Amino acid sequence: MEDFIGRLKRKDEEALTFMIHTYMPFLKGICQHILTKSCGQQAAEECLNDVFLTIWQKAHQFEGDAADFRKWAGIITKYKAIDSYRRHIKQQQRESTTDKVRNDGRTCDTEDAVLEKESREEMLFRLYKLPEADRELFLMRYYLELSNNEIADALGITVSAVENRLYRGKRKLVHLFERKERFI
Repeated sequence: MEDFIGRLKRKDEEALTFMIHTYMPFLKGICQHILTKSCGQQAAEECLNDVFLTIWQKAHQFEGDAADFRKWAGIITKYKAIDSYRRHIKQQQRESTTDKVRNDGRTCDTEDAVLEKESREEMLFRLYKLPEADRELFLMRYYLELSNNEIADALGITVSAVENRLYRGKRKLVHLFERKERFI
């Protein structure tokens, strides 16, 4: 078994095959437990493939014996599955939001999509005219869709400071758009 770990670190394909046959039931169980109900069987299988690839790529980082290897592989699997779950949930939320926007009674054709994209690009262009701290807040709030509490925690400031900076930033953006319209 100790030889297996050394061979895996040296990228021996037989060690990879041994690892897959030995640890697949354990690692597959973790993936299925986290992903199957909410994301489906296919997501669990894709996650398991990602896990084996990650273990293969990071085997040189492992230090320990066979029992430690099982724990290490289990931890990698757990976090890969959680990341996959989060991506899946965010994707569902984005699709749900898009469906709500498109089902609000108006038809969304190609022209609307182009105008929406141009508007988004114009907003991003204007955001980059703001100071970096304000730009970071806007991106976190309106593009990453973090709450004011999450932003405050991430930046180490108070929620009221986040709200005040967003308010002042909105005023600056309005001013930038008004200046643009005067020149048109």
